[in-house]
Amino acid sequence: MRRCPPELLLSVWSWWPGSLSFPGRPRNHPRFPSEGLLRFAGDGRPRMRLLALDDPESTPALVEQFSHDPEFAVRARAAEDPRLSPGAAARLVGDGHWKVHRPARQHPNLPVAVLVSLLRDADTARDAARNPAVPVAVMHQMVSLAAPHC
Repeated sequence: MRRCPPELLLSVWSWWPGSLSFPGRPRNHPRFPSEGLLRFAGDGRPRMRLLALDDPESTPALVEQFSHDPEFAVRARAAEDPRLSPGAAARLVGDGHWKVHRPARQHPNLPVAVLVSLLRDADTARDAARNPAVPVAVMHQMVSLAAPHC
C-alpha cells in the first residue's frame, strides 16, 4: 500500500476544500503534518495561514493575532482555539460573520458577564446556551423559566 507523503497532503490542502464524503480531508489524514506549519502564519493564502495554529509550537499570541485577521476563515479558526483569550472571545462575539461569532459565543473562555448577556438576547441565546461555561445557577434559572412552557 502506498503512503501519501505529508508534503503532497499539504499541497492538496492548499486548493481542495474537501468533500461531503470525506469531511476534513486531507487535514485530518493521519499523515498530514502538524510540525512546521508555523511557516504559514504570514502566508498570503488564508487557507494556508490557518494551519499555523495546528503547529505544536504555535502560541496564544498567534491566536490573538489571527483573531484580528481580515479573512473570516482565519478568525473562525482562532475563535475555536482553546487558547483564545477572554477578551478576544468577547470581541469575536460581535463579528459580522456567523462562522466567527457562533464559535465565539460557545467558547469556554468567554467572560461570564458577556455569556449571560448573550443568553438574555433572543438572537444569541441558542449559541450561548451551548457554551460549556454557562454557570450552574444560570442553567437552573433557564430550566425553571422553560418549565412552564413545556
